Amino acid sequence: MTTRRLFEALFAIALLVIAVRHTTDPDLWWHLRTGEYILANGIPRTDVFSFTVPDHRWVTHEWLTQVFMWLVFQAGGLTALMLVFALITALAFWLVYRRCSGRPYLAAFVVLLAAFAAAITWGARPQMFNLLLLGLFLSIVEGVRGGVLSERAFWWLPPLTALWANLHSGYLLGVVLLAVYVVGESVPRWQAGGPGLSRAAWRRLLLVTPLSFLAAVLNPNGYHLWIYPFETLGSGAMQSYIVEWRPPDFHVPIFWPFAALLALGVLALILSPRRPGLTDLLLFGGTAGAGLLSARHIPLFALAAAPIVCRYLEASLAGTRLRGLVKPHPAAKTARALTLLNVLLLVVALGAGLFWIAARVAENDEAIEDDFPVAAVDYLVSAGLEGARGYNSYEWGGYLIWRGFPVYIDGRADVYGDAFMHAYRRAYDARSDWRASLDDFAVQYVLLQEDSPLATVLEESGEWERTYKDSLAVVYERVE
Repeated sequence: MTTRRLFEALFAIALLVIAVRHTTDPDLWWHLRTGEYILANGIPRTDVFSFTVPDHRWVTHEWLTQVFMWLVFQAGGLTALMLVFALITALAFWLVYRRCSGRPYLAAFVVLLAAFAAAITWGARPQMFNLLLLGLFLSIVEGVRGGVLSERAFWWLPPLTALWANLHSGYLLGVVLLAVYVVGESVPRWQAGGPGLSRAAWRRLLLVTPLSFLAAVLNPNGYHLWIYPFETLGSGAMQSYIVEWRPPDFHVPIFWPFAALLALGVLALILSPRRPGLTDLLLFGGTAGAGLLSARHIPLFALAAAPIVCRYLEASLAGTRLRGLVKPHPAAKTARALTLLNVLLLVVALGAGLFWIAARVAENDEAIEDDFPVAAVDYLVSAGLEGARGYNSYEWGGYLIWRGFPVYIDGRADVYGDAFMHAYRRAYDARSDWRASLDDFAVQYVLLQEDSPLATVLEESGEWERTYKDSLAVVYERVE
């Protein structure tokens, strides 16, 4: 085994290890129940989990992912979900790495930085298919652009878009990506000094891009899925109340890798002797702007920016003492002793990686108990309240659905709508009309974080009795 092959193997192991996450995404639970429901009853068109908006339209744009998640869970429980989605995530970044210049060392450094920047949204979530498909789209287009793939590879994009549209409404990211390449490659003078599509390949991409958009209609929601992403982006309540829709706060360390990747990319574009191409400027600037507006979009920047940063860093370092990172010297025949040492190092790395993954799996139940009201829901079951109407925290609605409770609200913000979301939040913040949100739906119990404003008001109101409390959650029941 050569040192280069060892390095790439270690890089792949590192991607997989950092992609293994606890199953603590609040939406995981209702995704699983939805997958179960679809297999038993078909795709729902209206809400089936809440007692507050049972007739509201539900665009189940992630239906295929939810079925997939339920089948994975049935096969191997939460552990299987952790591992399968870690593989999906790692594969997305590996695909991008294979299209980066400066492999293995420079590309691995940049892609690992991109992975850490994107890791804020990782987990057993349908959005991971957005990363995988976006990585595949980038891999195909960059492969044709760099002469590695034939332009015929573009014909894979419409069927992949149709698949993507059934996995998640993020399919529009792929179409926008293709449109950026069409625009960027339409001005030949901007291609000087960098890779570019031939005129024939550009014309084929020009045809494939609208065909990909049209292919997205091949889903159970039909043309409604063309409109749905814009409805989500236009929701004021989602922008206000859902943390990952807010701009990144660079005082928080988890956003520092994003800042580092952004700064590195800007420096590479400025210092490179190669003139930046229009496509690269559009991709880098557009996805960076999206990431600065919403933390949810940082992974898109990480994937799209990695090949661009590598390309211009390679040009910047080519004439410096660090040129060995860009184009390592051709390896001589590896001595037998070095080969054995490399194999030993790989075995040690595999063992360490498996140990780390096993530790993460072993900690999963504890992580769930730290984030979700497991004991409080056990109390509700013992008190015979599993069928009662309860006001619950937004973050815990999915877990209540998992436990078989009808919910007041859960993570499907698009189902509830902005008006309901605002009313829920007014009650949670204990504003003057908080009673209306409880009385209008004949709420019998309240399950909230112990330090929430509404819990404080209920404690002092005399209208509600605290019947359960632990370090995470509190339950109040209406005094008859």
